[in-house]
Amino acid sequence: MKPHFKHLVSSFLLLFTFTIYAQDSIHFDESGLETIIQRSKTENKPIFYMIYADWCPHCKNIKATTLKDPEVISFINTNYVFAGLDFEKPGSESFKSKYNIKTFPTFLVLDSNGIELARFTGELKKDKFLSEVKIALNPKQQLPYLKAEYEKDKTNGVNLMRYLVALKKGNDRKELNPIAHEYFEQLPDEKMVSEINWKIFTNGVSDISSREYLFVINNQQAFAAITSQKRVNDKFKNSVIELLKPIVKTSDTANYTKQRAIAKTIVAPVIDSLLFQFDLDHYETNKDWTKYKKIATENIKKHVWNSPKNIKEIVLNVMRNSTDAPSLNQSLSWIKHSNELEESYDGILLEARVQRKLNNIPVAIVMTKKAKAFSTSMGWDGKEADKLLADLLERQRTAVKPVPKTKK
Repeated sequence: MKPHFKHLVSSFLLLFTFTIYAQDSIHFDESGLETIIQRSKTENKPIFYMIYADWCPHCKNIKATTLKDPEVISFINTNYVFAGLDFEKPGSESFKSKYNIKTFPTFLVLDSNGIELARFTGELKKDKFLSEVKIALNPKQQLPYLKAEYEKDKTNGVNLMRYLVALKKGNDRKELNPIAHEYFEQLPDEKMVSEINWKIFTNGVSDISSREYLFVINNQQAFAAITSQKRVNDKFKNSVIELLKPIVKTSDTANYTKQRAIAKTIVAPVIDSLLFQFDLDHYETNKDWTKYKKIATENIKKHVWNSPKNIKEIVLNVMRNSTDAPSLNQSLSWIKHSNELEESYDGILLEARVQRKLNNIPVAIVMTKKAKAFSTSMGWDGKEADKLLADLLERQRTAVKPVPKTKK
C-alpha cells in the first residue's frame, strides 16, 4: 500500500471513530471562553455552557441521566458547541462576574460574540431539558429579541410578560424586580387591576415594600376576582418564604426582626400562621428557648391547634429544652390534645417522655406500655418503647429501694 493511501485510510478511520464517539457522549470544552467563541465562529453554532461544581449533587445527577440520553446527546452535538466551567476552578471569577453566575448547575446559551441568548438552571429531566435547548435556538424567544420588543413600548404588558418568563428561568425574582417596577411605576391605580398585570406581578415582583405590592395587598379581593384567593395567598406565602427563609438559616436576629416587620405588612391570616412557623424556626436555630416557649404559648392554639404533626414538633422541643414544671405541664396538655386528635405511636411515646421528665413514673410506664401495644398492633418492632420502658422500670426500682441503715 502506498504511503499516501495508508495516510488517507488512517485519517478516515480516525474521523469515523471520532464521529461515532461524538454521538455517544457530550464533550465538555473547558478551554476557556475566548477559545470557545472562536470555535463557535468556525463551526457556525451557538455555545451551550454548563456551569457546575464537582461536589454539586444536582450537577452530578443531570450529567449521569439527562446528559447521557442519546436524543439529548445527538441534539446538543448537532446544534451547539458544548462548553463547561467548574464553578470553583481558579480563574473562573471573570466568567462568573461577566455572566452573573450565582448558582449551579446554570446553563447559558451564548452567540458567537459571547452575548447571552438564554439561561436556565437546575436538574432538568430529559423532556424539559430538550424543550429549553430547542427554545433557545428560536431567535424570537431569545433574551435580546424579547428585551428589544419590550423596550419598544414599555407600556405593553404582554411583551413584558414574555421577557420576564424568559428571565425567570435562570434568575432570582429579586433581579426581575426593577424591570417590573419600571412597568408598574407608569401605571395609574385605575389600570393596575388586570389579568396581565397579575401575571407580571406574580412573576416579577418580590419586593413587599414596593408600591405595586402594597397595591395588591390593599386590593386583594379585586385580584382574587380575576385569579383566585388561593393564588393570591400563594403569592403572599412565596414572597414571605423567599424573604425570611435565608435569614433564619444565618441566625441573624437583627435582620430577621427587620425583615419580619416587612412581611407583617401583608395583612392576611395565611401570613400570620406562616410567621408563627418562622418565629419558631428562628428561635430554635438561635437556641433561644425562652422566646420559643413564649411564642408557642401565645400562638399554638391560634395557628396549629388542629395539626398533630406541628404540635408534636413543638412539644418535643419544649420537652427537650425545659426543666421547669410549668413549661413541662403546659407541653403535656398540648401533647394530650394532639393524641386526642390523632392517636399515634410517636405521640403516645412523647406523652410518656414528658411524664417521665415530670417524674410521673407510674403514669409514664402506663403510657409507654400503651405505645408498645400500638406498635405491636401495627406490626412494628417498638424498640423505642422497649428502651423507654426499661429506663422507667429501673427508675421505679431505684425509687422504692430501701435506704440502708447506718451503724451507730
